[in-house]
Amino acid sequence: MPRTTTTVLTAGALALATVTLTGCSALGDAAHDRVTSEASTRADLRSAPAWLPDDATAITSVSGTGGKESDTTPTTLVFTSRDGVTADGCTTTPRKSAPTMDVDGAPDVYAATSVLQCGGWSMTSAGSRWVAWTPNPGDGGS
Repeated sequence: MPRTTTTVLTAGALALATVTLTGCSALGDAAHDRVTSEASTRADLRSAPAWLPDDATAITSVSGTGGKESDTTPTTLVFTSRDGVTADGCTTTPRKSAPTMDVDGAPDVYAATSVLQCGGWSMTSAGSRWVAWTPNPGDGGS
């Protein structure tokens, strides 16, 4: 094989490997009509739900891209909090909904018989790891 062909093939393979290693999440998100974002702490977020605890860390948010209005966009938020969710206006209710968007490392929603419902969000935890989702039809939210 001529040296030019080998160089082109090598460069192409390296470019593909780079995209595969650095763009997996972005490509996966585009293929599944979702956007994933991460934050180390609550303070790192541009905007956070009022109920999100001040000590929230290791925050991952996955939102669908199909909704036109923010209140209809399916979103799942996974975070760690020792303090837990203690916001005023949140109530415990039987779980009737589940997240539309999956997040790796989220607590098992289907193991919960009840959830904490805060407006249009429902949530449950396993230890200090929490999963919250919207919409939450049947849980008292939108």
